[in-house]
Amino acid sequence: MKILELRNINAFYGKSHVLFDVSLDVEKGEVAVLLGRNGVGKTTTLKTIMGLVKSTGDIIFEGKSIMNIPTHKRVKLGIGFVPDHGGIFPNLTVIQNLKISLKRSKDSNKLFDLESVFELFPPLKDMTNRIAGTLSGGERRMLGIARGLLLNPRLLLIDEPSEGLAPSIVHTIVEIIQKIKEKGVSILVADQNLPFVEKIADRVYVMDRGEIVLSGRISEISRRDLEAFLTFRG
Repeated sequence: MKILELRNINAFYGKSHVLFDVSLDVEKGEVAVLLGRNGVGKTTTLKTIMGLVKSTGDIIFEGKSIMNIPTHKRVKLGIGFVPDHGGIFPNLTVIQNLKISLKRSKDSNKLFDLESVFELFPPLKDMTNRIAGTLSGGERRMLGIARGLLLNPRLLLIDEPSEGLAPSIVHTIVEIIQKIKEKGVSILVADQNLPFVEKIADRVYVMDRGEIVLSGRISEISRRDLEAFLTFRG
């Protein structure tokens, strides 16, 4: 069963046309990945789902169109977004960042609370009083995902979770995404790190120049075909 459907999405920054008839599906309980180089439209696609970019077409969440619903109501419906910079408040402590998301969660049947988040992210429990802006890149990424989970979304969008991280931290992010999936949360990730994507993806949508150019189950697409769209195309 589909939790998210994009149908012929065209998106615009001012007069610039940046997404062209993008269509994709995310099934309940799966990890889908938008794969592609920087600047091909992955982040714009996630922002469009959240209602942050002017667009046409249709976005369907749990069977209902959300195209005309503002961003804050999309969050209330059950869509969480972790931007590539983590979406944290750098001047607040770790625990203050977490509690802000906790207060915004309206789900009475919560999968995630502070205790369960600390189980997923043990390092955060040891740095609750640290200022978020002093965290390392990997720690910020963990805090950003933790904040997203405390909203108790049924669909979590994560932008570039592996970017700029050491291999050991990337491995930790892989394990975290797998555990989130085991909880029944559907996930749509945008990334360009193919080894990372191969470890987490059930389904992949390859983007190039604002379009979906290749899609399918990750097990059904050759690595060679995927790699072809990750090199610079002049």
